[in-house]
Amino acid sequence: MPTTPDVHGLLDDPAAADAWGRSVGLVESGSASTALLSMATAGVPLDLIGSLVEALASLLPTLPAPDAALRALDRYLHAVRSPMAEAALFQREPASLAILLKILAASPHLASIVISDPEAWEEVRLGEGRPVKRSSVIAELAAEVAVVTDLHAVMAILRRFKRRETLRIAYGDIVVGQRLEVVVAQISHLADAILTAALDVAWRRIAVQRGVPRDAVGEPAQLAAMALGKLGGVELNYSSDIDLVFVSSGDGRTDGPRPSTNAEFFERVVHETVRLLSEPTDLGIAYRVDLRLRPHGASGPVVMPIEAMLQYFDTLGRTWERQAWIKARVAAGSQTLGERLLTELEPWIYRRWLTRADISGIKALKRRIEQRAIREGDNERDVKVGRGGIRDVETTIQFLQLL
Repeated sequence: MPTTPDVHGLLDDPAAADAWGRSVGLVESGSASTALLSMATAGVPLDLIGSLVEALASLLPTLPAPDAALRALDRYLHAVRSPMAEAALFQREPASLAILLKILAASPHLASIVISDPEAWEEVRLGEGRPVKRSSVIAELAAEVAVVTDLHAVMAILRRFKRRETLRIAYGDIVVGQRLEVVVAQISHLADAILTAALDVAWRRIAVQRGVPRDAVGEPAQLAAMALGKLGGVELNYSSDIDLVFVSSGDGRTDGPRPSTNAEFFERVVHETVRLLSEPTDLGIAYRVDLRLRPHGASGPVVMPIEAMLQYFDTLGRTWERQAWIKARVAAGSQTLGERLLTELEPWIYRRWLTRADISGIKALKRRIEQRAIREGDNERDVKVGRGGIRDVETTIQFLQLL
């Protein structure tokens, strides 16, 4: 372990700070001097800086990006209410500094979340990233948006909630070492909660204007958001898009002062839901939403009645769509309607046999993916679409599932 120089020497002599920085794995010239001086100006006393330097000497060499971690630690100390109290915590509980540095070094995005909301980080640290049930995450966010009507305020709530929960999940992933299936399930539950909240807000807003959509016999009509892809498989990663298909229960009209057809009502709800999730704000977006897996693709309606959807798949559904619907599940909206769709689609997805045309279609799709990777020069390196990558594995597994 490198020796710890005198703190006054480090602060007064940039060359000494640089030498110390190199000894603990820092690469960028001046990063040690700049960070330590900045911590002192934040209000950390010299004795606690000395304690920090001693701890950093053993921790920084273990990190994948020590320079970035040190800069982030400096910014964090400027962001907390009491830098002195935080540095004292690091001295009293050395594990708290080691854990913080792990998160700060893991990704710039996680570091920015911690720095922008130190109170949330403290809650996560004390909670130790314990997994939360899907129903609990949904209920917690639903309570936050229940009384909010302003769209921009709702967007801010959704994005802040995602940032806080992502921090909790990352703690369980990076610090605790939770199993992969636990981590991706937690990420997927979070997406379900945010999608559910956005859909509920959009429904309430449009219903105030148009009334409640009702079917031919006067019963309230229903809408379900079907998740496909990684979200459908409950295997979402931190930066995944979410693939959605929306289905409604049938035709009819709304019962409000400005009535519309159910189709118009549901289309407005879906567009507003997507806006709540995808519109850029100061806090970024909640999710990128991909609706292209719906019947007729990008040229089709954003929401389709269940009977029309079943007819489409029965007459026009292609093999790649059957592959996509293997992972489908109800992510938000009417569980009853969504489960009915899946039940009625199951014989279409899992036919009694695969025809030659089906097998040729799967092979052709795989060839197109491979050829694109070759054209783009990434066949050997692209972990997603290159040879032996995620798409290769996925296509093979889906083929066996259909078989």
